This record gives sequence, structure tokens and C-alpha cells, in this order.
Amino acid sequence: MISKRLGFVPFLALILLPLPALAQDAITGVSIEAHATFNNVGVMVTYTGDADGDATAALEVDVDGAGFAEAHPLSRAAVGRFVGSAFFLPDGTGYALRVTLSDPDGVTNGTLTASGATRPLEIPVSSGGTFHVAVDGDDDNDGSEEYPFATVAAGVAAASAGDTVLIHAGEYHEEITVTGGGSDGSPVTIRSAGDGEVVLTGASPALCEASAWADEGGGVYSASVAQTWYVAVDDVRMWRYESLAELQALSLGTDGGFTFEASTVYLRLPGDAAPVGHAIEVSDLGRAFWLEGAPDVVVRDLTIRAYGGEEYSEGIMVRDGSHGVWITGCAFEHVMPGVWVKNDVDDLAVTDNEFSDNGLAEFSWSAVKAQGGMESGALAVDDTYDGQGIVFYHNYVHDSFDGLHICGQDPMSHPNNADVLANTFFHLADDGIETDGDCSNVRIALNRFDQSLCGVSAAPAAVGPMYVIRNLMVDLRNVAPDSDWMTRALKFNVDDPRPTGEVFVYHNTAVTYEAEQAAFGVTDDSTWSAVHLKNNIWVGTGDAFYYENTGLEPFFQDYDLLHSTGDGFITFDGAHYDDVDGYFAATALCEHCLAAEPGFVDGAGGDYELLESSEAVDRGTVIPGVDDDYVGDAPDIGAYELGGVGPDADVDTDTDSDTDTDTDSDGDADGGADAGGSGEDTGSCGCRAAGSAAGAKTRSLLELLPSLL
Repeated sequence: MISKRLGFVPFLALILLPLPALAQDAITGVSIEAHATFNNVGVMVTYTGDADGDATAALEVDVDGAGFAEAHPLSRAAVGRFVGSAFFLPDGTGYALRVTLSDPDGVTNGTLTASGATRPLEIPVSSGGTFHVAVDGDDDNDGSEEYPFATVAAGVAAASAGDTVLIHAGEYHEEITVTGGGSDGSPVTIRSAGDGEVVLTGASPALCEASAWADEGGGVYSASVAQTWYVAVDDVRMWRYESLAELQALSLGTDGGFTFEASTVYLRLPGDAAPVGHAIEVSDLGRAFWLEGAPDVVVRDLTIRAYGGEEYSEGIMVRDGSHGVWITGCAFEHVMPGVWVKNDVDDLAVTDNEFSDNGLAEFSWSAVKAQGGMESGALAVDDTYDGQGIVFYHNYVHDSFDGLHICGQDPMSHPNNADVLANTFFHLADDGIETDGDCSNVRIALNRFDQSLCGVSAAPAAVGPMYVIRNLMVDLRNVAPDSDWMTRALKFNVDDPRPTGEVFVYHNTAVTYEAEQAAFGVTDDSTWSAVHLKNNIWVGTGDAFYYENTGLEPFFQDYDLLHSTGDGFITFDGAHYDDVDGYFAATALCEHCLAAEPGFVDGAGGDYELLESSEAVDRGTVIPGVDDDYVGDAPDIGAYELGGVGPDADVDTDTDSDTDTDTDSDGDADGGADAGGSGEDTGSCGCRAAGSAAGAKTRSLLELLPSLL
């Protein structure tokens, strides 16, 4: 339903109007392109004409010869381009697409078709030779099991397409460059040998010893290092002060910190303790792996920790033609970002990993924003990114500032066609997922966001479209100690000349328990092409739904369930509404919305599935290509379909998956993938000790798949 601002002309329609002498109102189809991930297919149709912007593009999909069925329509994404997706297809399955253009002014070449197959959801297996690496090896050896190499770099240098580098238990302080890579069906695999945890660390071994630190007085200790941007004490990140004077004064009020000046790192431990008896990690390396021009590489079951020796550091850099890379079953600890994607990279799969940066969420929110360099999260896409097909799947991201950044900044000639699917994001000081930048055809589905300020940021997700489908965004809160911002499931506010593209928000459940907060909030500096809300649950403590915007943005909302545990209900453009009927009468929005308690199984305990008695059951509307597989008389409202699909993230058990978050006796969520080690002390000072094998408890993708489809 259109808002009360009738008669608007969409922003993109305005910029699509060519010069009058060139105007052609009739549309002509030119080409169709498709790019498949494991479960979704991105579609782009190019066209000429349609200067008046009244054409539409309908999509149909035939899965494995079953016949064409209606899918979600395409969106006008840029000049001469319709973009959209076929959702939730089985992996490794053939498909056919048919796009039909319609235009009251006339159509030429109005039916375009394409076909292909979704990617198989199986980690590629190397079947060639094997090279071994062990801490007691020698790089002059031949890399056999009997005579292993000493460094991972030596093993990687010896490997070619189809080979495996097996790394035996221990700690390796090195940076590894991977070039050449493998080929389709013959990857280069770099993985743990399975005999104990393999830790790739950027922390200087010399500075783990208490004897390396000189007492400077006033609780400050110093040591020599070429450079560093990261220090942790007892597995907690320390704040980086800009000068020694600020560190001495602890000007930000932190419990300890560090600074770096003239080849010297100065450290003040929490409580002004001495180094003896504490695990100190000072990073002097910039990254574990640098993949450049290295396609078809698999990195598996490793712990990658404390890489921050340079201003721009990362766990794994993937760039410049490194297509078809898999990063799976790894633990990324105190690395920012875990994975950095740059330039031309297609079909990167980041699956079944754990990402954390303990201590970061407890820093001052405003100080992190001011200092920069700590917001990139688990995965960051560089401004220069020009690839497609990133899949971030079934990962656990926790105790950080932002979860991940999935879009670049430079305009691309094609959609991103990216998936963020079935992940858990927990205890983040800012945004779960940032789609800020050049973002087209990004699909965010079946994720759980638990304890973060915002779920998804589109500030702006320029070009569009973007899809936010069946996500839990619960316990929205101000995590950082000095943060007092409005909580919101989706964030649109941005001071940017580019608007957010078309956004579709379907079947989400958003809940906040923080006082006087809304689950959905829009403030007055938001611009977009169009925002569509359907079949969502919004539960707030002030208003359930807050909209205060000064632009002329098209906004559509219907079939949502709204509930407030406080005195408010809906605020829209300065007016307050106590019921749905009044809201609809004033705005023409929400004709079929519900005002009701959602009827969760145990919301307080973290279970947001619906009771059979819930008023949300069978009260949604069918969205072709999104919820066709509903159970009962109609789709249910919210993230879960009773007896059907929903986000795969439990909060009350850790027996099935280490991406779950457990609720302990004090109500705070614990747990997650035990991909890292125990973190116990190893001596008088000591770096972090090796623990259990990385990723040992995470479920395989194939085991997870049936619960998603």
C-alpha cells in the first residue's frame, strides 16, 4: 500500500529519463545474464527505451524441469537494467529462467531466457599429492610425512593444482602468499592435519616473554617492535591510544591500553599489573594468507589469530582473480577483518567459521567511530571490489563492533549477487551486516542477530535491490558502554547523495527489550528508491514502529504484526497512532496489519518460534518466489513458518551446532563454535595456548541444508 504521499515520481525514474531528443517510451529487451550461488540465482536484464519508467519485468523459474512458476519480480536497478533473484533453489540443480517485459508504450524482444545450474554445496576435494608441515620440520625437507616442512609457506610453494598442504598441530608465526592456485575440480587445499589445533599467529613470540618488557613507571611497560596496531592481554583487545601521554593518562578511561611510537610499543596492563603471569600478544605481522591470482583454493580448519601488525591488516586477503575460494571451519580471533575481498573476485564461499574480537564491543562506541580501523568485522569488501557471488554461510560472528561489510563503493557493471545466509551474529556494538556502498542483488536470509544496536544497515545500499528475508533481529540493544542510539532492525539514515536502492523486507521478526525503543525505526535523513515491508513482526518497548522522514520516499507496508510492551504503538511523520485502523486511515499503509502479541514459544528465553495459538499463524500474504511453500491456509507472519522453515539458530542448547548461543543463568548469551583453543596461560607471560581442533564441532553444510530448504 502506498503512503499518503501520492503522486510521487520515483527517484530512479527521474535519473533514467534521457534527453528529450533521445526519449523512447517503448521498451526493447537487449540481454539477460544469470549468476547462481548455492541456493539463489541472480538475474540481470538490460534494455533500451522506457524513458517514462513504466515498464515492468516479471520473472519465472523452472527448477530441474518441473515447469515454470512465478518468482519475485525484478527491480529497476539502474539505467537500462532490471535486477532480481530466484530464491531458495536446491544446490547443484539445473534451472531455467524466463523474464517477460511489459510496457503500455510497446515491447520489442519482450521475452528473454537463460539456463544454468546452482553451485553444488560441497567443499571441493583435492586428489593430488600431499605436503606436510610440522613445527619440528625443516624447509630443506621434501614435505613428506616423514620429512615435513617447517613453514606453511614452504608447503604452499611446493603445492600445485590438486595438491593438499597438511599442517600438523602447533603454532606458526608467519605470513603466506598464495599465487597460482588450483583449477575447477582440482583445488589447492591448505588445512589442519587433524592431530590438534593449528594456530597461525601474527603475535611476536619474543614479546610473549615477560623479560622482553621494560618497566617505564606509572604502570607502563615498553618493548621493541618494528610496528604494531594490535595488542591483547589475556585474550582481551587493548585500546590503542594515539600517544604515550594519552596512555599514561588513560584519557579515554579504559582499563589499560597501548600505543606505538618510534619502534617501541608501550603497554599498560589492566589494573596496572606487571607482565608476569599474563598472556600478551603484540602483533607484528599483517596477515596469515595473501591470495592473489589464486583461484580454487580451500583453506580449512585453522585458527587465525592476532594479525594486526600493519594499519591495514586482515586474516586472509582474497583478491585479483582468486575465484572459487573456500574458507571453511576456521576460527578468526582478534583479526580485523577476518577476510578482506579486493578487486575482481567471484564465488568466494566463507562457511562454518567463527569470528570474534573479544573486548572490542566494550570500547567506547564514539571512540571506535572516531579512530577507525575496527569496524570491518568478519568479512569486508574493499571499495575497489568488482566481483560477484560471495556467499557468507553458517558462520558465528560475536563480540565485535560490526558483523560484516558485504558491498564495495565503486559502481560495478553487474550486480553483487551475494548471499548472507544462516549465520548467527551475537553481541555487536553496532551493525550486524553493513550493505553500505554499491550494493545490488544482495540477499540476507535466515540469520539470527542477537544483541546488536542494528540488524542490517543500508546507509546507503545504493543501486539495489536488496532482500532481507526470514531473519531474527532480537534483543536489539545499545551494547557499547557509551552508546544511547535508537535501536532498529534496519538502518537507512545516511547523509549521502545516493539513495538506497529498492529494499524488500519480508518475514522478519524484530524485538527489543531496551526501554523506550522501537523495533523498526527510520529517522529524517533517509533516502531510498522504495522500501517494501510484508509479513514481519515488530515488537518494541516504546513504539513498535517509528517513522520520521522528511523526504518523498515511496514506502509500502502491509501484513505486518506490531506490538509494544510500553505505552506507544506507531509514530509516523510526527503523528502517533494507537491502533492499526487509525494508522491505515491516515497513511493508506498497513491495511491488513495486526495489532497483537506475537505469541512466541518463549521469547524471554530466546525461542521466537510461533505457538499454534499465535495470531500471526496463517495471517500473512503470499509473496511469489519467497514463501510459496507455506504450511496451512496462508503464510505465517514473522521469521518462522509453523511446521516449516525459519532461521536455524537455537539459544537454549549446544547439542546440535556450535553456531548456537546458549542462555546461562544470568540471562547473557554464551557459547558459539568452539573453533578456537582454550586460551589458558602457558607460562610466566606466554602467548595463547593451543586448544581443540578448529571447527571440530560445527555441522557440515550438507547436514544443515535440509533445515533450510
